[in-house]
Amino acid sequence: MSRGEAGARPPPFLGHDGAITLLAALAVAALSLGMGPLAAALAVRRTARDAPLAPAAEPARILVLGHRLEAGRPSAAFVARLARALDLARAHPGAQVLVLGGATSPGAPAEAEIGRAWLLAHGLPAGRIGVETTSRHTLENLRHHRAAGHGPGVEALVTSRLHLHRALLMARGLGLAPLPVAAEPALPRAPLRLAAEGFMVLWYLTGRWLARALRRRAWLARIG
Repeated sequence: MSRGEAGARPPPFLGHDGAITLLAALAVAALSLGMGPLAAALAVRRTARDAPLAPAAEPARILVLGHRLEAGRPSAAFVARLARALDLARAHPGAQVLVLGGATSPGAPAEAEIGRAWLLAHGLPAGRIGVETTSRHTLENLRHHRAAGHGPGVEALVTSRLHLHRALLMARGLGLAPLPVAAEPALPRAPLRLAAEGFMVLWYLTGRWLARALRRRAWLARIG
């Protein structure tokens, strides 16, 4: 990375297009009398309930989505993802583990670096761990991973059960085809998180539809 790139200001977290699509999603939720978010939440729950604990094929790479840190340490959700990835890495010794996630607040360490340290502390060799440290949310995680061009081979995507549906939608929108793997052994009872994920899925789908309807190439390049 050049000095100019290193000092460049990152794009806004939400941005102009993000604000527009958020308002559109809120309008869809209101006009559908809540049925839009409800349908999305039910889809999230189905994916979460049915998600496997291992990929359906031998993976070349195991992608671990980061999670917001707690006082510079991995959260319980992040530890569950890392532990699942570690189990998969031991079961598939030829696979590389890629931890995705940057800093989500000024001065904080990158999620991926903290995840890498956790994996190292639990015995995974350094040569098997890669990191992506510039993304701030799921869509950037996947977009930056795609841009890195890791080559052919099956990829397993490890994240929390209630996060899987949205992560898979975004990955497929970007032309990726990862195999889902759930971090937790069973579907958690978390109705507020489920409702929040349902709205996030509705927001993503509304934004993608709006970008295509308006033929906004810049939006489509970011969201697929």
